[in-house]
Amino acid sequence: MLTTRFAAPVIVLLALAAVPTVLHSYLDTTIADGRSARMVPMALGGVIGVPTSRRADWGNDRLSSGDWSERRYPGSAEVKLFIGRSYDPKRLYHHPELAIDYGRVYGASSIIHLPQRPDVPIHLLRGDESNPRRVAVYALRYRDSYIDDPIKFQLRTSFALLFSRRAAMTLFFAAQDLRSDEPVEASRASALLVAAMDAFEKQ
Repeated sequence: MLTTRFAAPVIVLLALAAVPTVLHSYLDTTIADGRSARMVPMALGGVIGVPTSRRADWGNDRLSSGDWSERRYPGSAEVKLFIGRSYDPKRLYHHPELAIDYGRVYGASSIIHLPQRPDVPIHLLRGDESNPRRVAVYALRYRDSYIDDPIKFQLRTSFALLFSRRAAMTLFFAAQDLRSDEPVEASRASALLVAAMDAFEKQ
């Protein structure tokens, strides 16, 4: 025989569980801020970039991003620059180098602060012993803040995001091979990363 003793709390819990499903599956609950990765100009730091040959749906497949741009900046040290936005933050912050700089092997990441933008925590990756001159620098922006620890960010916001509208996370990623004596802070990758962030913020 079924008891109705717990019927009311069970109904309340089921209703609460249904809220995120309705919000994120049936309603448009994303926040539009008027900014776009594609609107970041190709010309940055006095150099005109060249689009890479990625297929049009690559960003959606690999990073759950429908708004992205990837380009090369030629020169003595060619830089690959990626800017992408996603409403699934983990797809951007969880080892972005595996998708964007595929085939390169990096060690653990660390945080640095560039003199051009000391307010922004920059994630630094260095190549392993097979290519120690390879470096990648990237920044993660959510709303009007830059994220230094994405795991803590996810833990801090995950519950609230179940019941609120979603904002896009933006990833700025630049990679190049350094000269043997070149500091990361003075690299073209760092300069172009900062230029991309500045251009994005001015939109």
